[in-house]
Amino acid sequence: MSDHCEEQEMEAEALAAIFDNAFEIIDEVQPFKWSIKLLPVDCAGDEIEEEARNHVGIKLIATIPEEYPESLPQLDVEIIKGLTDDHRQKLVTMAIEESRNNEGMPAIFAICEALREWLLDNNAKGLDDASMHATFFRKVKEEEQKKVRITIEFYELFWQDGLYQLAALLNLQ
Repeated sequence: MSDHCEEQEMEAEALAAIFDNAFEIIDEVQPFKWSIKLLPVDCAGDEIEEEARNHVGIKLIATIPEEYPESLPQLDVEIIKGLTDDHRQKLVTMAIEESRNNEGMPAIFAICEALREWLLDNNAKGLDDASMHATFFRKVKEEEQKKVRITIEFYELFWQDGLYQLAALLNLQ
């Protein structure tokens, strides 16, 4: 058994321990293929609570090449609920980027965490509504959030700079 194969099997064991029933081995021979169900809120298997609290959900599908983690896994995302194909493409791009950031080391957990964080930030009803009306209001909301972040960053910088200027005026530096 190659070092890569042993390392991949150890990663699969760790993922199974972390994600429990949400982790599934699709192909048990190399190249391995894994599926991890990701939801924004972990409800410890309570399906009723899971349905009520999670408005979005995906499955990460990872095909693990023989040379992984030295080479990148093939990644895809399946929508479980609440998202559009545009979201799917964005999540695939995020997954690939996170994979590149962790190249050379087991990366599937880090990829899952980045995707789950995005799901948590976007856990809202109606994201799968592709009508022009809904899309317009989602884009307006995204732009407002960007403006708020910029305003907060500007305020923090101004506040810091303002304190330095005040200290200089009072000769406290």
